Formats: sequence, structure tokens, C-alpha cells
Amino acid sequence: MKTESNEAQEKDWVALPPDVLNLIAKLFNEITHFVRFRAVCPSWRSSTPVTDLAPQFPWILDNRKDPHDPNLSFYSVTFNKIYTINAPSSLNKTLSGHSDGYMFTFSQRHQAVSLLNPLNNHHIPLPAYQLVGNPQWIGPRETQMGEYVVCYGHSGHQSPKLVFCHPSQNYWRELELSSDYTDCHHFYLKGMLFSVERITGATKVTNIADGTLAYVIPPVEGHLAQVAEYLVEDSRGDILRVPRHNPRFINGLDVYRLDVATKNGLPRWVKVNNIGNQALFIDKDGGFVLRASHLSGIKENCIYFLKKIYMGVHIEPSYGVERIDIETSAREHIPCPLKEPVSWLVPSLCHLSAQ
Repeated sequence: MKTESNEAQEKDWVALPPDVLNLIAKLFNEITHFVRFRAVCPSWRSSTPVTDLAPQFPWILDNRKDPHDPNLSFYSVTFNKIYTINAPSSLNKTLSGHSDGYMFTFSQRHQAVSLLNPLNNHHIPLPAYQLVGNPQWIGPRETQMGEYVVCYGHSGHQSPKLVFCHPSQNYWRELELSSDYTDCHHFYLKGMLFSVERITGATKVTNIADGTLAYVIPPVEGHLAQVAEYLVEDSRGDILRVPRHNPRFINGLDVYRLDVATKNGLPRWVKVNNIGNQALFIDKDGGFVLRASHLSGIKENCIYFLKKIYMGVHIEPSYGVERIDIETSAREHIPCPLKEPVSWLVPSLCHLSAQ
């Protein structure tokens, strides 16, 4: 005769209702646990599509020294683990920037650009284009497969050229820029090109549809020449500006919000000490904003900044994450075991369509 304990042990977990499985799957705040959960059996996998993945704390991509190595290394800050992922579509390519879980890739040998999700190896080739030098990918970060923009630097007498396309198109559109745009940091936000002059700190906003100058934003107070700038669109649609000071002496990172509704009608940067329930993630390619309430382990009103840590004149720099409170400038160093972390990536298993 079966007892109640025996009946519990013989319970068919495979037969859990799909709605229950769906709720369980959305609790995983680490993508590897979500993958293992779906791998239990066909029933669990069919009941939990990859779109059910809970919001993820960004991983950190390590710089790959050997482009012939198909393996990519990522570090999970929340779980203090390094994951090595085989991504054969990344062979002989440099990776930079990310959007919607995809990274922009460039092959010097074949002069080819593409989009790649390194976690599921989904590869989206972009149209062929005759490149000059290495392309600089300038955004956007969150697009759902909108237009992807690439800015190509030109040397000598040549002016910079902006080229962009939608992945479903088989051609690039070009926009010639004047020489005034050569020494600038470029960002593509809200369908406009924002070009921050390195010397003056002024920001030129250009309509990419016809190349006309829409307006110029004066520099922030105390701008330092040749200081790297990051422009990011936050979750509320505001554009934020973060000047990157000398990493050897950094005490904090000032944050500015673009105010276009001024009394005199002239846009300006306004310093802020609170961005609400949001966190900024900054790397060498730029930055993006995530809602802190959607992610376990993220502190709101903070900047997570990938940087070199200088310990002394004759000591090799280490790498890590500086978490900086925007309001108080309080800093916390988060160690990173990677040899040379280069970029944040929000893990995703989704296959984006180029259509």
C-alpha cells in the first residue's frame, strides 16, 4: 500500500502546468540557471520560451587576444563566475558595443560587418561596404532591430563619413560630414547624430535624414579638453551626458541631462545628482541605462564603470568595476578576475529578426 510520502516522491514534475513553469522561469536572475531549467525535458522547454527570461544583470566581456580563438569569456558580477562560451561566428572579428543582446562585429580581413548574439551564436550579416580603417560603432544601444549606425574615421584630407542601414536592407546609406566633425565623439540617439567636440565641449545635433545642423548645445561648465564623453538615452527618454575624467584621479562622474524646454528656447546641459530608479553602465564604447528595480543586485542612482585601476607607478594596472553613487560620489571597487574587460553585455537568448 502506498503512503502519502511515497505518492509525493512519485509526483510527476514533468506534468507541471505551463503557467506554473512560466512563473518559475521568470524567477531566474542568472541566464545559466534559466538554460538548465529549460533543458530538463521537452515539456519544460516548450512551456518557457526564451522571451520569458527575467531581466539580467549585465555580464562583462573579456578582451580576446587571439582572434582565431572561437571562445569568448564573460564575467557575471552577481554570481562571481567566469563563463566561457564557444562563438564560432566571432572568429577573426573584433567585437564592440551591444544592443538588444547583440554585438557589432568587424572582420578586417574580409572588410565585413555583422551583428552577433554571442550566447546563442545567432549571426546577422550586414551589407557589404568598402571600409576605410576600422569602423566605429556609435549606436543605438536599444533598438529592437531599428537602424544600426556606424561612423567610419577617415585620415588625412578626407572628411568623416556616417553610414547606416537597417539589417533588412541590402545597402548602406551615406552621409558626408564636414571636417568640423572630425575631432568629435559621436552618438546616435533618437534618430539624431550628437557630436561632442573634444576641444570645446560643444555638442552639434545633426538631422541624419538630410545632414542639416538642427542645433548646438553649449559645453558643460568646467569642460576639460580631450576628455571622453558618453551620451546615453535613459529609460524615461531623457538624454544624459557623462564626462569621463582622468581615470587615475577620478573621484566621481558628473551627470548632466539635456534640457530642450528652456525659457529662451536654447537647449542646455543641466547637472543632476539623481537619475531615480536607474543605473548607468559605462564601458569604452559608450553606455546604457537599466531600471534598478528590474534587476537583483543593482543599486539605483549609480554608475557602473569599467576601468583600469592604477595601484602604483611600477605596478601593472588591474581591471575592475567602479560603482559610483551619483549623489554622494561614494565609490566602491568591485574586483573583476578577467585579464582585460572591455564591454558590458546584457545576456539574451532571443533571435532578433532582420525583417
